[in-house]
Amino acid sequence: MRLTFVLIGFALAVFMGAGIVSLVAMLRPHWSARRRQLTAASVLPAITVVATLLGVLFISTAEHGQGETMEDLAIAALATFGGGAALLAFVGGLIGATLAGRRRGT
Repeated sequence: MRLTFVLIGFALAVFMGAGIVSLVAMLRPHWSARRRQLTAASVLPAITVVATLLGVLFISTAEHGQGETMEDLAIAALATFGGGAALLAFVGGLIGATLAGRRRGT
C-alpha cells in the first residue's frame, strides 16, 4: 500500500468527520459532545466495513472455474485491507470531529 493512499485516506476521513459532526450538531443539539463525535467518527468506518463485507461475499460466491486456490488468499487480503482502512477512517474521523467540536466551542 502506498503512503500517498494512506495520507489521502486519512485527510478525507478528517474532513468527513469534521463535516458530519457539524451536521449532527445541527440535527441533534441535545446530544452530548462526546456522542456527536463518536457518531461522526463511526460513519465512514461503517461504510468501509459494509463495502469490505460485500467484496468478501462477491469473492466467495463468484464462479472461479478451475482456479479456486486463490479464493482464501483474496478474501484474507481484502479483509486485511478493509480492516486497516476502517481503522484509519475511524481515527481520522475522530480527530476531525474533535477539532471541529473544539472550533465550535462544544
